[in-house]
This record gives sequence, structure tokens and C-alpha cells, in this order.
Amino acid sequence: MLKLNSRAGVSQILRVAIVGGALMLAAGCETVGDTTAGPQTAQAQMDNVQLTLYEAAREAEASNKYEMAAGVYGRLFERRPDDPTILSAFVRNMRYSGRAPEIVDYVQAKTPHMLTDPGVKFEYAKALLAAGRKAEAVVALNESLAILPNDWQVYSALGIAYDSMGRFDEAIAVYTAALNRSPNNVVVMNNMAMSLAMSGKLADAIAVLERAAGINRSNAHVRQNLALLYAINGDVERARALTAMDLDVSDVETNLSFYRRFEGLNQ
Repeated sequence: MLKLNSRAGVSQILRVAIVGGALMLAAGCETVGDTTAGPQTAQAQMDNVQLTLYEAAREAEASNKYEMAAGVYGRLFERRPDDPTILSAFVRNMRYSGRAPEIVDYVQAKTPHMLTDPGVKFEYAKALLAAGRKAEAVVALNESLAILPNDWQVYSALGIAYDSMGRFDEAIAVYTAALNRSPNNVVVMNNMAMSLAMSGKLADAIAVLERAAGINRSNAHVRQNLALLYAINGDVERARALTAMDLDVSDVETNLSFYRRFEGLNQ
């Protein structure tokens, strides 16, 4: 079996994987924590035109039409410029549609006063992270924690930010805090496992991800990350078996050709 005794070797491989989406960022909610005006309150205050736009935006987002949803939420926010629920949704869908840098600049220029709202602050922090502004994202996420100290999603996002900066011990600490608030959360367990692997603790990482796969047997993302860790550990056959559960034959072979690059590494 392949043995990776170099922390740097594992970390280098997994950094490549993470660029491809090995970590999982929890989907944003319309409200986060104890915001003062939730969606139902916002809807009750809308006129017919605003309500029509709101329902159209929600439907577009639910259908993964994020560009469309962002556009509609943006128009709705022009009509409701003091509504943090709408701004949060606008920021979220701009991030989903790959326009994080644009929406970060928008918030900073047009709505900095709205960052006192917990939901807006958290969505803005995630947009900073998606825009590659890692240090700023860490600051914003820690500020979000001060407002939402019991929200596991904030801890998980902060862990991703720390991982992206190579601050693995800090990442593992906040993932642990997230699991204390949301036990057996597969999203958090996935991210903790990848962080452990990047820090060189491959056996611990596999153990965490095996538990996560057992908790949610339908999560293909977790299975494929586990396959990656098996391959890094030299167990290509177990990696093949997991990969085959979600991919067709040609994709399995493509993945296995990638896994075989680990053979002989650090030997």
C-alpha cells in the first residue's frame, strides 16, 4: 500500500481536490439565527408587485436558476432597500451564480449599514470567501460568530476559510465547535475529514468520513471524498468500489487514472 508520511504531500494533493469542491459549504438559509424580520414578516409587508417578484425569485432559486434569482432579488431589493431578508437572498444568489466579487463590491459601496443584520453579515462573509478575499472573510465570519455563537453554519464556513489559508489546526477546532452544536452533521464531518487529511492525519480523516458516509448513505459527495482518501492511502480497490456507486464506467476510469497518480508518492 502507498504510505504518505509527508504532511506536505497530502496537503498538496488535497488542495487540488478542494479547488474542485471537496469541502461542502452549507446552503444559505433565508434567515440565519435570530433576525428580527423573517420571510413571513417580509411577505406580509409586500404589495402585490413585490410579492410577485418575491415568489418568482424563490421559485428560480429552488430550481437552481441562480442568475435569474439574483436578478429578481436585485430588482426586489431596489423596491425594498431596507429589507435584510431580501438583501441576504440577493447576496446568496449572486454568490451561487459565480458573481461573488461583484456582490461584495456592491455591499461595501451601497449597503454597508445593512451589515449589522446577522443574515446579511453571514451571506456577505461567505461571498468574501467565494471571492477569494480570505483574510477579510475570516474577520467577517468571526464577527458573525459574535452575533450567532450557536449557529453551526458560521463555524463550518469559518473552518473552510481557515482551510483555504492552510490554518488546519484552527479549522479543526471550529469544525469541532460546529459538531458540538450540530452533532453528526455530515456537512461538518466532511469538512473536518478533509481538514484532518490536509494536516497529515489521514487515518483520522478516513475514520470521520466513514462515519459520515454511514450516517448519510445517499450523499455522493461524501462517498467520492472518501474514495479520494482511500486512494491517497493506497487502497485503490476500495476507492474504485465507492466511485462506481455514483459514476458511469468511463468516469470511474477517469477518476482511477487520477488516483493512480498517488502511486509511489513520497517513496
